[in-house]
Amino acid sequence: MAELHRRVMNAFRVHWAKFPKATPQKLVLTQKQADDLQLTRLYGSVSIAGYSPPKGTFNDRPVEVSATTAGVLVANDGTEMPLADYDKMPTA
Repeated sequence: MAELHRRVMNAFRVHWAKFPKATPQKLVLTQKQADDLQLTRLYGSVSIAGYSPPKGTFNDRPVEVSATTAGVLVANDGTEMPLADYDKMPTA
C-alpha cells in the first residue's frame, strides 16, 4: 500500500516540476489500487477525531476506477504517466 502512495506522490511531484502552474487531470486506478490508496491515507494520516480522507479524490484531483488500467496519472496535457515508472524520483 505504501508503495502505491509513494509512486502516486512521485508522479505528482514530477508533473508539478514539468508543469509548475498546472494540475494533473486525474488518477486512473484499479479498484484495489484505489482501496489501497484510501487505506494508506486513512492509516498514514494524523489522527483527528471524526476525520476521514475524502474518497474519490487525491490531492484534489479525481480518482477514476478502471479494471483495464495498470495505474496512471493523467497529466494536464492528457499524457498518461504510468505509476510503475515512479517508484523512485528521477535524478536531476
